[in-house]
Amino acid sequence: MNGDSVLCSPAAKQSPAASTVKVTKVEPPNWWLGFTPEVMLLLSGQDLEATNVSCNLPTLRVSRTQATAGGKHLFVWLKIGADTRPGTAVCRITAPKGMTSFEFPLVARAPTLGKFQGLSTGDVIYLIMPDRFANGDPTNDEPAEAPGSHDRAKPRAYHGGDLRGIQNHLAYLKELGVTTLWLTPVVKNGAAQDYHGYGAVDLYAVDPHLGSLRDYQSLVAAAHKEKMKVLFDAVPNHVGPLHPWVENPPLPDWFHGTRQHHLDSFSPLKGTFYGRPGGQEAMNDPFESLVDPHAPAGMKQNLTEGWFFGILPDMNTENPIVEEYLFQNSLWWAEVSGLDGYRVDTFPYVGRKFWAHWHAGLRRSYPNLTTIGEVFHPDPSVTSFFAGGVRRYDGIDSGLSTVFDFPMFFTLRDVLLRNAPVGRIADVLRHDALYPRPELLAPFFANHDVPRFASAEGSSAEKLKLAFALTLTLRGIPELYYGDEIGMAGGGDPDNRRDFPGGWIGDANDAFTVAGRTREQQEIFSHVKELLRIRREHAALRGGQLWHLASDESAYVFLRESEEERVVVAFNHSEKTRELQVPLKGTQLENAESMSLLFGGAKAELTGRELHISMPAQSISIFELN
Repeated sequence: MNGDSVLCSPAAKQSPAASTVKVTKVEPPNWWLGFTPEVMLLLSGQDLEATNVSCNLPTLRVSRTQATAGGKHLFVWLKIGADTRPGTAVCRITAPKGMTSFEFPLVARAPTLGKFQGLSTGDVIYLIMPDRFANGDPTNDEPAEAPGSHDRAKPRAYHGGDLRGIQNHLAYLKELGVTTLWLTPVVKNGAAQDYHGYGAVDLYAVDPHLGSLRDYQSLVAAAHKEKMKVLFDAVPNHVGPLHPWVENPPLPDWFHGTRQHHLDSFSPLKGTFYGRPGGQEAMNDPFESLVDPHAPAGMKQNLTEGWFFGILPDMNTENPIVEEYLFQNSLWWAEVSGLDGYRVDTFPYVGRKFWAHWHAGLRRSYPNLTTIGEVFHPDPSVTSFFAGGVRRYDGIDSGLSTVFDFPMFFTLRDVLLRNAPVGRIADVLRHDALYPRPELLAPFFANHDVPRFASAEGSSAEKLKLAFALTLTLRGIPELYYGDEIGMAGGGDPDNRRDFPGGWIGDANDAFTVAGRTREQQEIFSHVKELLRIRREHAALRGGQLWHLASDESAYVFLRESEEERVVVAFNHSEKTRELQVPLKGTQLENAESMSLLFGGAKAELTGRELHISMPAQSISIFELN
């Protein structure tokens, strides 16, 4: 933990020089009273083969200990009595090579009002890579422990963006109209190129390039004050290759395999196994095998036990001690910050029993917390399998609130960039019957793992606007990627992760301000802001039922209906004006009397039993029914 953190890592107190017993780290660094009846501590150090561990508070009881890795680690299970008072416990370790003690702060829980809110269909997620958004504190650009890690000229180096930079621009995000911030992982990473956050070396520390724990707490509190929410990016599947555990794992089976001997996450199954044409480049891993009740364990093993990309050490989440460590870590981040939900990275690569236990424990403390899983796959019959709320063929309910709508992502890009039939949108929506809570799906057209929409082949400013309009009017909780609202360019990783213009002193233009945007940037920004305003002001677009009205090769017309109102959305992807006659008999529109235009340039007329609609080329229009 950084020196200016609100809760510092407990200091170890050494006994006389004769002792070689040493504690260098305590995880978690503190805990809360009235929170859980027991906490499992992982101590790191040397010669920790304890014969006895006891604490100076009579209300604390060490129920068991387990020394491992030649004394480099010691697990201590600590029962916390109901009448324990806030304070710092001092616990003494007796071992064959001497004695030492460590401190463990126990604090009262802070009020929970306004925290742990979870998401609703009214929310809009905005994905930020903190290192690439804004530099609020230049003093942390190159921490003393990471020399040579900062260089804005290198696309894979740290660029200096940080948590304070995000907090400084909450007003911009509020003006745009987003409600929820998803930050890529903020935990401490190991390599000079790990600006992205997915190479953890300490799951209990904020990366010093991004600031301190206090900065993270301050950002969450400031967001809550602005009526915005914060998602924490959790990665239980793996840690970074430079994590100290890789050389000295706390248990022999802490990971699936070792650095020298491990599977990689690339499945040996070819696409042809499930009938895809041969010779095609795979866009995703074959999660079909994970949802297939006929697939033997061997067909799934690489996915669930392989090191991600063959590089990132895979946590053995089948081990109950690993499971407890990761679960407690998630509890700690929620409690220490007041966050509102978790975006869960690489969800299918982790065993399903782990997710069931993790979610059950999380919901005991935070019943409203939302979890959104990453299932990078184009098939709804696959992605829906991982959503919680129902037991699947294995008898397990994952507990996951929802998933990102990757099938819609692939479809929107195919339709808008590659002229696939527009009717494929309706086909994705047809599969909503597979999800327990389809209204919570998170549709999107861009994130940090794919080329920027504005730079994709076949793109244009008008198509980018259509992508925003579809994403913000379809059912679900939409996700937007930082910079797309000003049409930021970028190819594949890491070019899709450029710095937001204006986030750094000396930037040529400041796109956080109207005056600093180009005409093209302002045009897209205004378009997104207006769509978000309409969504915010119309309950039908936020959470209304979606009904198909018309769908074919180049057009899709749908209704969003809530108790309060009905809204019609008309999308024409043709390069010509489309005239459509939509029969109303048997639809939710058959008693409609008139409609007024909220957005776009289409013309619509209700005549008897038909809706006549004239849609300009490549356009989306929104109507309110009276």
